[in-house]
Amino acid sequence: MHSPKRALAVVAVVLAGGLSTSTAHAISVAAPWSQAPAKIAFGGSVWTTSTTGAALTFTVKGKSFAMWFTAGPKNGKVAVFVNGKRSRIVDQYSPKTIRRAVVMARAKSTNSVMVVALSTKNKKSKGTKVTVDAFSPNAVRCTKGCVKSPVPHSVPGVVEITGTDQVWYPTAVPSSSSPEWVVAIGSYVRGQDVAPIETAVPVIRAAACDQAKKVPRGVVILSFGAQRAAGSNGFGTLISKDQIIATTSAWATGLAECGTGPWEVSIGTSNSGSVTAYNGYMGGIEWAKIVMAAQVASDPRTVISGSVDLEPGWGPPGQARAWVDGYVRTTTARLWNFGSADGCPQTISTDLTCNNGWTIDDVLWVSGHAGPNIFAMPEIHTKSGALSRQWAVLAARAITMKMPIRIAALTVQTAACTQVKGGCPTTGISAWDAWTQLRKALDAIPSTAGMPLGAPMDIRWGWANGFVIPPPTTTTTTTTTITPPVTEPPPTTTPTTPPAPPPS
Repeated sequence: MHSPKRALAVVAVVLAGGLSTSTAHAISVAAPWSQAPAKIAFGGSVWTTSTTGAALTFTVKGKSFAMWFTAGPKNGKVAVFVNGKRSRIVDQYSPKTIRRAVVMARAKSTNSVMVVALSTKNKKSKGTKVTVDAFSPNAVRCTKGCVKSPVPHSVPGVVEITGTDQVWYPTAVPSSSSPEWVVAIGSYVRGQDVAPIETAVPVIRAAACDQAKKVPRGVVILSFGAQRAAGSNGFGTLISKDQIIATTSAWATGLAECGTGPWEVSIGTSNSGSVTAYNGYMGGIEWAKIVMAAQVASDPRTVISGSVDLEPGWGPPGQARAWVDGYVRTTTARLWNFGSADGCPQTISTDLTCNNGWTIDDVLWVSGHAGPNIFAMPEIHTKSGALSRQWAVLAARAITMKMPIRIAALTVQTAACTQVKGGCPTTGISAWDAWTQLRKALDAIPSTAGMPLGAPMDIRWGWANGFVIPPPTTTTTTTTTITPPVTEPPPTTTPTTPPAPPPS
């Protein structure tokens, strides 16, 4: 079993007159940045990558400073973030290989500088390679105070998992031979999967243990179906609140006992069923109470959160907003919206309308704007890229409102599609293909280029027959430039209903 190790990572501070080091904790995974020799570079070598989303972080001192890089005919673009805010996008293309610098102003005395490789590039470029050469007090010369071949925060070739409850924001697609390639798989939970609960608990715990031995970390969504007074509809057979709590606790125990994580189990429902007594404000309150009860009953090594599949096609916006408001009023436990943006625009325009009376702002409210504990986990199911374009437009809208959303994860349904005869010809995109697709859609819009994007997760029906890694789709995870459509494709007009469950 592979599990992430807590390592002491070298933290380098790039000073105006030199370099000093200290230590910090980080959870490390493979990433594609490496040092390569370069005669034209000040230090004789540069940090370089060609992988979309790959990030490298440095600490630079100075309220104004310059970042040096080598530009060339095969170079792409990078987004530079200073203290968590994007400072600028740098086009590293040049017809000839030369040394260049860009200035970052309005900084602090000490700054965290993150450089993120983008999927976009200059039309004349033949590649997406990007580089970092040095940091200096100005863009005129690299002399006094210039640090050549600077040492990044992380140990070279790794990334860090940070933030609330250690949400993982990958900086690149892992190698297909890496354990990180295998993502967490949640479940559509049916009544038959948890009854009788006394005999189901050992099976559930074993399924969770099996997954923890094969997957390093992740968020496991347990979608119990539409909410009901007694619990949920279990996709046909009622699941009581006590069964929901016992199922969650069994998952939490199995993950904690057999893996090091970090792991999170999220108790999910949806707004399916249109207008019901439990799709509004009181429903949100009641679901929050279930989450809090499960937190008490579960292994503390596993994070317990709430989740909801909110889809415009399933019900009116006011009801969905009220449900989220009720949840946020009741608990500070994280809430994931693992829903869709049915009918929302795929290109930026003045049109903010979505399906069923929803607007972009309604989707943003239930995906983050309603409270600080709400995270977006959009469904990216289609191979066409339509859903990714919708969420990129949503993210851009949130930035113009000065209320950015956190797309801290995304979900696919590859595993569920493998359980259905014939699979899902148009909606069975696999996890890292979906991540790359959304990464490119975000990078195609200037305001969202380089913004953090959380790791993918998958979902299946139940958990019988052990943990199985779904086969990859035929789409690829290359870093070729995405070209925004000239005309807007037809929007998604129906909610993304999960594939029918396999025969019992």
